[in-house]
Amino acid sequence: MEQTVGSPSKKRRTRTKVDRIGGLPDSLLLHILSFLPAKEAVATSLISRRWRPLWLSLPSLDLNLEGFQSLPFFHRFVDKMLKLVDLKSVKKFVLEIHSSNFKPRDCFRPLKISKWINAMISNKVEHLELQLILFYGEFELPPSVFITNNIRVLKLSGVTVGTLSHVHLPLLEVLHLRSVRFPEFQSLKMLLSASASLKELVLKFWFSVHDYNPLNIGRLDHLVSADVPQSLFPSAAFSNVTFLRLDQHYCTQGIWPLSDDIPMFYNCTHLECVAGEWTRMVNCLRNFPILEKLVISESFKQPASSTSPPEPVLDVPPCVSLHLKEFTLHYLQDPGSHFELLKFITENARFLRSATIRRAGASEDGLRMLQKLAANLRRYESCKPMKQPPLVFMSS
Repeated sequence: MEQTVGSPSKKRRTRTKVDRIGGLPDSLLLHILSFLPAKEAVATSLISRRWRPLWLSLPSLDLNLEGFQSLPFFHRFVDKMLKLVDLKSVKKFVLEIHSSNFKPRDCFRPLKISKWINAMISNKVEHLELQLILFYGEFELPPSVFITNNIRVLKLSGVTVGTLSHVHLPLLEVLHLRSVRFPEFQSLKMLLSASASLKELVLKFWFSVHDYNPLNIGRLDHLVSADVPQSLFPSAAFSNVTFLRLDQHYCTQGIWPLSDDIPMFYNCTHLECVAGEWTRMVNCLRNFPILEKLVISESFKQPASSTSPPEPVLDVPPCVSLHLKEFTLHYLQDPGSHFELLKFITENARFLRSATIRRAGASEDGLRMLQKLAANLRRYESCKPMKQPPLVFMSS
């Protein structure tokens, strides 16, 4: 007896016609589209009638020059999109223009870019990310960027911040400034001083401490993570953080960046910095009582020769003996000068789980130093209680 209605082949054909993704609610589909570049998000309108209107309500616009044949074509695409999309639904706006294939002066349209930014700000965008590397700081941000009640995340790269007369960013929590020009450094001070809710700060740009005194921005009480040039601010500004990276690469002076009167960093568990005289650095670790991860970089700029003896180690900081779990040393060019530091850490960090040495060179002296250190670590391991996991030692 034939039973064609319930045959397996017909059931399979029926299942293939069901659009399970298209059956999802609009909110979930829009969330999925928010992870796509704007050009690809628009292309999904060709899938079916169900997808056709979705891109008009995107919560995130990621506009990237990559994939476009020319800057003028990219400009026309952005103009058209911002006219059609419901800008009130856009919470995140990303604009990336950093391709070496184009000549910026041929198609540089600062007024057009400012118009796009102002449109997003007037429609209460919360996340604003501008990467305009192609223009090498020629584009100056409109003042409206710094006077808004809605921005929570502000990430800028390759732009110029002009003279600021007023800053109002009450909800700003994340601020990243990379390759940003400040013709007047007081504008940076004003920006940070007015960001009372700031939790994450990244500053990566060149400056000279001979031209600028450390900027007194007060204490950023809500700051959790700071990645900043080492001599730009008093260390008290960041004393509440759990993560602190002090970068010498963007600064013109300094070896160990913290002064003798540094505050207590009661919450800091991760510290990365440049160290010259290791004994002074170790003594300063008393102000980091719960430090668990320490990353030390050898200075690019060696200190001037001094006839004064090195500062003696007063005692073993509590963070080293009780909390330190990971230790890393970068840019090892003079193995002998840092062996005592490595020896001090491995002998006194009772709960150390990993020690990593990354060398700039592979000299015979360096190899001998590592062999000696490895032998020292083996002796250290043999004295540990059996219940503790073995120390992982890596070199590269």
